[in-house]
Amino acid sequence: MINTAQIAQLLRPGLKAVFGNYPTYPEQWTEIFKTIASDKAQEIEVEMKYLGAADIVNEGAPTPVDSMGQRIITNYIHRKIGISFSITEEAIQDNLYQTQFPLQAEALRNSLRTTKNQLGANVLNNAFNVAYPIGDGKSACSATHPIDNGVYSNTLEGQATVDFSEAAVEAAIIQIQKFPMQSGIPAQVMARKMILPKELQFAASRLLNSAFRVDTANNDINALYHNNYIPEGYKINHYLVSPTSWFIITDADNGLKHYQRTPVETDTYVDFATSNVMAKATERFSFGISNPRALFGSPGA
Repeated sequence: MINTAQIAQLLRPGLKAVFGNYPTYPEQWTEIFKTIASDKAQEIEVEMKYLGAADIVNEGAPTPVDSMGQRIITNYIHRKIGISFSITEEAIQDNLYQTQFPLQAEALRNSLRTTKNQLGANVLNNAFNVAYPIGDGKSACSATHPIDNGVYSNTLEGQATVDFSEAAVEAAIIQIQKFPMQSGIPAQVMARKMILPKELQFAASRLLNSAFRVDTANNDINALYHNNYIPEGYKINHYLVSPTSWFIITDADNGLKHYQRTPVETDTYVDFATSNVMAKATERFSFGISNPRALFGSPGA
């Protein structure tokens, strides 16, 4: 409850400044997830296994038989976020700086946007944590994502904790191009953009914007730059917790998804008994990943 005691200085004329509401980061989750509208309590997605590669048929031998069917099921359960405040009638009447406080709409919007950015980033923050499994029972970035008759990795094979570097990014791009379908057939998957913590922004700028190789005396071209292996460049996410983790978003279909169940809704009303003004804002959505081939990550060293 915001009452006159909590805004005592705002009841007096002559204040030089009323401040504390600073700009917040924009919606950075949009660089990671594809948005899809939802009209249900949850959304369910299924990854299928299709036919594998054909075999050589020997003379007089029967044609080999393969099967198809569902494999990985991913559930998106929408969560509601919200925030509210109330302010007394007296605090409204006596506040001499109403245009500067409480800035109702902006304050509510900033709160929702910050929480949504954090929840979106948590898909990557928890990408290496086995306590947060995705549909196939593995963490989002794992060396053992299951397929029929095998596994595949969307983190650096045999060297999961590798610092962000030219060699590490090149190894990641090669590994992305080896991603298999559930049947084992190689899938055509390419790197699209990098998602990095703020601590790696300078290293990323040098690596992706330099025509020649960085941190070497060799007069070689920078293959990442010249061949445009990361066509959408890099984006900094200020809600990533680890200062060393780095991620590549690929062009794989049905990957990182944001289901919007209910858009932002705001409401303001006056309580009849007290004349206090109540204000609230809510939103309902879910974040997740259905196809781990859409993400490659390394926690760094």
